[in-house]
Amino acid sequence: MRRKGYTVRYDDWAARSQQWAGLRSVSTSVCGVPVHYVRAEPASTAPPDAPVHLLVPPMTGSASMWIDLVPHLRRLGPVISVDVPGTIAGHTGDLYRHGPRADLDARFVAAFVRQLRLESQLVLHGWSMGGLVAALAATIMPENTLGVVLAAPTLPWRRTSLAEALGWQTLGRLVVAAGPPTTRIILRLTGGRILDAKRTAITNAGSISGLRTGLVGGNPARVSRAQVELWLDGLEAAREHPERLGGTATAFASIVKAMFITQRQTNEALDCVRVPVLVLWGRDDHIVDPTSLMQHARRPGWTPRPIDDVGHLLPVEAPDLYAQAVRWWLADSLGMPGFGSPT
Repeated sequence: MRRKGYTVRYDDWAARSQQWAGLRSVSTSVCGVPVHYVRAEPASTAPPDAPVHLLVPPMTGSASMWIDLVPHLRRLGPVISVDVPGTIAGHTGDLYRHGPRADLDARFVAAFVRQLRLESQLVLHGWSMGGLVAALAATIMPENTLGVVLAAPTLPWRRTSLAEALGWQTLGRLVVAAGPPTTRIILRLTGGRILDAKRTAITNAGSISGLRTGLVGGNPARVSRAQVELWLDGLEAAREHPERLGGTATAFASIVKAMFITQRQTNEALDCVRVPVLVLWGRDDHIVDPTSLMQHARRPGWTPRPIDDVGHLLPVEAPDLYAQAVRWWLADSLGMPGFGSPT
């Protein structure tokens, strides 16, 4: 084990938990900025010539946020999970002067792929705020992208009335424009106390269920203790560097703008995704709008797949179901040999 920067890294993650045996931390550089990622070679049962699965966490998230999913996905091919720029608890530095935006993160993902010289076909996975990033990255590097998996993605919501649309175009624009600078200042001043409160809630509950279960939905207690402990370490790392919290305000504003204010541009960008897309979400997820996701999945080549009794923590709450859905999609939508229904 070794500690460097803002995250715990392991030459072999079995030192942290035996369920992560074979996963290893790797470093590279993109545009002169150090980048940390977790890599896992394919399991012995993975089909030959399987695609590389590249995991994009929620914006400002780290590679370890969904590391519990990696052992399941490596049965489908090599897996790479990357710390994105501006991560709160990861090792990747911040590439941007004014903070993260979805389009900038998409360019980072494409540059990361070029840096690693990943010539094989990729399946991009994006979770929550990372969903839009993964979709945009697919439009930048269509020659490298075989398909995209969007897990509980924050995509444009349907508008229910003209008044709602006008509200977002007027007051909404003002709030989004003014919010990040003010929020950055608040987070720098009070971020430590906020993180302490979150850590206390998780510790007292004995599981991730202490973190606003009513919002994320599902049964967060199903998240493994090893994953929860890793999140607790991430909170501690962020506690030591509260200045890193400022980027979350910009990232959140970027996604809110794409979801509610610049919907037309966002949808036009999503229309440019020319590869098959699997849209996964939990039926108990209270953060996403299932009706909106179904509307997005009407695009040619898009496949909706809601999963019962799961919430916004889908990739780590039910990693087996996530990987199973991806396996079937690879066989049905991409026609890949060796990915038939598991026995």
